[in-house]
Amino acid sequence: MDKNKHQKQNYRNLASRLAGYLSNRKRPTWLAKLLIKIFKKKYKIDLSEFIVPEKGFKTFNSFFTRKLKEDARIVGDGIISPVDGSVFDFGKVDPDNKIFVKFRHYYIDDLIHGEFDNMSSYAVFYLAPSDYHRVHASFDMKIDEISYLPGTLFSVKEKTVYKKDRVYCRNERIVIHGNSEFGKFYFILVGALIVGKVKLCFDSELKTNIRKGIYSKKVYKTPIEIKKAEEIGFFEMGSSVIILLENPCLSSVIKPIKSSIKFGETIV
Repeated sequence: MDKNKHQKQNYRNLASRLAGYLSNRKRPTWLAKLLIKIFKKKYKIDLSEFIVPEKGFKTFNSFFTRKLKEDARIVGDGIISPVDGSVFDFGKVDPDNKIFVKFRHYYIDDLIHGEFDNMSSYAVFYLAPSDYHRVHASFDMKIDEISYLPGTLFSVKEKTVYKKDRVYCRNERIVIHGNSEFGKFYFILVGALIVGKVKLCFDSELKTNIRKGIYSKKVYKTPIEIKKAEEIGFFEMGSSVIILLENPCLSSVIKPIKSSIKFGETIV
């Protein structure tokens, strides 16, 4: 990496860490309340299906990572959407072990930074800043290992993915690998510009968006079982989720590309 590119990466990551720090500040309280008010108005956010503390959200981040009320969503049959957002792309894995997202190709071994398992299909979901930012299991899963891949933090908006080469492979990300009734899977949580942190609900030890982050991998002696619709983790700003599946079924997602989708809706 040349010096200018390295400096730009550092600036993007620093800006994201700073955004994460500020979004968790409780003081001054008026500032947090003002930011939340502006954000709600700009993105027309309806909080009726979310848990709102009696005295309101104390930080912008507590508002941003808000939780759904129990039974706020109906969980559909089959494989469900893991997030609120939009269907960014889906399809079959190319014979050369690569996927195409907005006509840009990504080699799977580069994306997961590891030995390639025989994946057959994929789906990509984009989360806008206004979306609910918790990620849920699309199916019952047994998680064998997780990996943290440090990197830069490009925006993952459509125009950036079109313009920049290998955005998902260059951005910081968490790779979750395991087994399911649909065969082996990868759940990839991709960081993005102004994402303060990406956190997992089942492993609090993993830290993202840190200075001098290094690649790490954790293998569980006993697989962690996550039931369909249970929380996996959350973003502290908008980003993307990529699912790779050994089963070819994700090549037949029933929702059109660019369509909005809610967590719990059936996609296959």
